[in-house]
Amino acid sequence: MNGKKRIALLLGLLMLCMAVAAACTQTPAQESSAPESAAPVESSDDKPADPYRDSDGNYAAPDSGRTYNATEITFLACGVNPTYNSEITYNDYKSETASSEPLPEVINKAQGDRVDFVESKLDVKVSELFVYEKRRPNGDMTTRIRNDNLSFTAEYQIVIPCLYDGATLAQEGQFIDLNSMDDLDLNAPWWDHVFNKENTIGGQLYFTIGDIGTINKSSTAALTFNKSLYERNNLVDKYGGLPYDLVRNGTWTIDVVLAMTKELSEDKNMDGQITYEDVYGWGGQLDDMWSLFYGSGSKIATTDTADGYPELTMYNERSSTVMEQMQSLVQDKAHYVSANDYFGVVQWPSVLLKDNFIAGNSLFYNGSMATPIELGEMEDAFGMVPIPKGDKNQDGYYSLVNPWTSTCFAVPISVDDKDLPMIADFLNVMGAASANLVAPAYLKQCLEYMKVRDDDTVDMIENYILPGRGCDVGMIYAWGGLDELLHTMASQPIGTFASNYQSRESTAKNAMQDTISYFKSLADK
Repeated sequence: MNGKKRIALLLGLLMLCMAVAAACTQTPAQESSAPESAAPVESSDDKPADPYRDSDGNYAAPDSGRTYNATEITFLACGVNPTYNSEITYNDYKSETASSEPLPEVINKAQGDRVDFVESKLDVKVSELFVYEKRRPNGDMTTRIRNDNLSFTAEYQIVIPCLYDGATLAQEGQFIDLNSMDDLDLNAPWWDHVFNKENTIGGQLYFTIGDIGTINKSSTAALTFNKSLYERNNLVDKYGGLPYDLVRNGTWTIDVVLAMTKELSEDKNMDGQITYEDVYGWGGQLDDMWSLFYGSGSKIATTDTADGYPELTMYNERSSTVMEQMQSLVQDKAHYVSANDYFGVVQWPSVLLKDNFIAGNSLFYNGSMATPIELGEMEDAFGMVPIPKGDKNQDGYYSLVNPWTSTCFAVPISVDDKDLPMIADFLNVMGAASANLVAPAYLKQCLEYMKVRDDDTVDMIENYILPGRGCDVGMIYAWGGLDELLHTMASQPIGTFASNYQSRESTAKNAMQDTISYFKSLADK
């Protein structure tokens, strides 16, 4: 980014902030994560060596040959709790900001080893600053980045906002286009290519995810099921196998899961209703509407267009059918329990449903890919499968990265142009080291050896959940509140999707066009 462009952006940001102050007194293609191990690479005349691996089979970043004389590279991270687990550095649980729920040491150590490697490789020092967000999106993290960009007083070079805030700040011009950083290799396998494709607008990409982070993996939708309960209720014969078998033969669909959910319902505490203390088929929350819609292959918007600019794709005949199936699930009070009904009982009511699942009282618990880590005390055998397809003709399984909980990585415009090659070198090396150290620790050692009870779940993660993960660009940018509409439909009468969508379509199109126009203006500078 040249000086004139940056000055133009800053003037635009100043005008934007003045306006805000005046107005407010408020298709998966490939797996991007590292495989379970860095196996030696075969090389022959017919099969050239992998350019992203060294002779020992380890991931290796492009080597610029540059080092940086102990320069400090700092991340600005955020969280919705005053204490936090870093996904970048080694967590010292003796510190004041240490989380009360520490990371498994195997992951924590991998993060520390990664930092040690990168610091030695590039002669840099890695540090992190933390922002406690009392709310998100558009909370303290976005305010900090905006203010620091305006004053050029940032003490950091890389920011880690939630996905929602990544989109908000991108369309304000607060980030550098990652595709403009010539030395940054976004084709490397440690970046999530499906995500990057979905969120590249007119050739511009302002935030990304990949093996460098673990929160984006923990925010990936997946469905956990009680294997023992499934077998005790004779569902293996009734449905032609375990859910794993249905996933593999392509028949793991929303209508099949709906039928399974209806198999269990018992008012254990005899209070006349099915609650988190009873037996039921599915325990979830409003975000099920997000993960099921995306899992069905439906999207609010897509950038898979001729010019690479987004268009709305939310409503059509197929997505209308999917919506009715989703509503049939979440409105079935005899078989479905939502954590959102218990805000005020505890701070994070999903814990109530998780505990009931551990107790063996629900067949499904719709959490995330990290859920098995939390089930160490569960006596029943459990497993994990991808979110079901919309129908058996769907090409593959799609796993939503939750835009509220997931973080992403971006470079703020406060970074000096002369430092961009260093930041690119750093992200390249950090990404490769993450693929070698952190990703295997997270996926393989933590999930397989520490908590998960069978190899089938590892197969599900590596071959069905991760390969299809991404995030709908229309959900992240939230044009016209169409992301929130998915939540709203959980309580709307079945058959009203068309009218509810049409009531927001014009507003969404206008908001999307504003984003497109701004991105085009950035491309012209």
